[in-house]
Amino acid sequence: MESSLPSTQILDSGESAERKNEAKNYNEVMSTFPKVKGLNGCDYYLYQCFWYDPFFLEGIMSVQERFNPQSTDIFLASSPKTGTTWLKALTSAIFTRSRLSGSTTSSLLTKMPHDCVPFLEFNVAQNPSNRDLAIPLLSTHVPYSCLPKSIISSSCKIIYICRDL
Repeated sequence: MESSLPSTQILDSGESAERKNEAKNYNEVMSTFPKVKGLNGCDYYLYQCFWYDPFFLEGIMSVQERFNPQSTDIFLASSPKTGTTWLKALTSAIFTRSRLSGSTTSSLLTKMPHDCVPFLEFNVAQNPSNRDLAIPLLSTHVPYSCLPKSIISSSCKIIYICRDL
């Protein structure tokens, strides 16, 4: 299928070409993993004892390979549907309250909590500079055993929320 965009818009920088090559390499690696069809018809791949969809798995492999946490980073870790949005809103409000002093313009009034606290395996994996360094919060659905070794060996903090289903 041909794109209607000029090739300069598709590959406007070396970073775009690099990202395409990375995705191709991850797809090659994923093709060696056991896979099953999910209920929605999507393939899921077994990686480090957990099942992931291809987009999520690509993000995990990317951050495991190249993410360097700051010692001040705080990770909000949770399984999906366990209070992630609530935890992001609460921690974001706590960390940005000193910025408000006299102002009523909280970022939570104009953005969703998921926009205030980027996901490690989605937002940061695609673009490591896709975060506000003044707010040290990052979110993840990645199990502890699958986090990048750089996070586990760093002095950053992890807040974990779970829910008894």
